Amino acid sequence: QEDLHADKTANATILIEKQRWVYQRYQFYTHQLRRAFSLIQDEETKRAVDFRFMQGYSYKETLLFFRHGLSDSTIRRKIADGTESMANSLKLMGFFEQDDAEF
Repeated sequence: QEDLHADKTANATILIEKQRWVYQRYQFYTHQLRRAFSLIQDEETKRAVDFRFMQGYSYKETLLFFRHGLSDSTIRRKIADGTESMANSLKLMGFFEQDDAEF
């Protein structure tokens, strides 16, 4: 029964190390995404992307939030432009080359 206890301890250690690794990857990804978001030049585009993706509102809620001054197609274009800007920034940072990391 001592062997079983020792095995559980080793498994717990491996689990803790894996959780720490996953959290570090999470921190890296969120930091890079926030960095790419901060590089968006146009303020309206940045607001649309912030509301839609950073704050997590649905597409419909985003449209309703911006309805007072912009048309649906303009909001859709702003979100697409912001997404493209972030993707280009992430590509330049080498974000997508980090995706093959394994524990």
